[in-house]
Amino acid sequence: MPKPKRPKLRSDASVERRPPDRIGRLKSMARKLLAELEIIEESNAAKDAVSIDFYEEVKRFETELIVQALTYSAGHQLQAARLLNINPSTLNAKIKQYKIETNTFSRKEDAETRPPPTPKLRVLK
Repeated sequence: MPKPKRPKLRSDASVERRPPDRIGRLKSMARKLLAELEIIEESNAAKDAVSIDFYEEVKRFETELIVQALTYSAGHQLQAARLLNINPSTLNAKIKQYKIETNTFSRKEDAETRPPPTPKLRVLK
């Protein structure tokens, strides 16, 4: 009678190399899906928290433009209006509407260091 074969014992190394079972794969997939859902929920919450007010953004943009033009023109509203290509009365109305302080744009140092204007002489023929 032939001798029965003994089953081979598996070593620890072969156990580690074997592919994970279906339950383990399902668990890891579920964890990944939950992590993705958390990321999506956080981004949706962030979107809901940030709202943009159109009129507030227009006000901010116009104010920045006016301030830049006044800075460039050293506080001269007519020059600033020409830079912005708008009517000077429109610029003046927006300065009042947005309560922009125009005194801060004039350069007092320039006025003090400038020599007084020389009178223009007309040549008579």
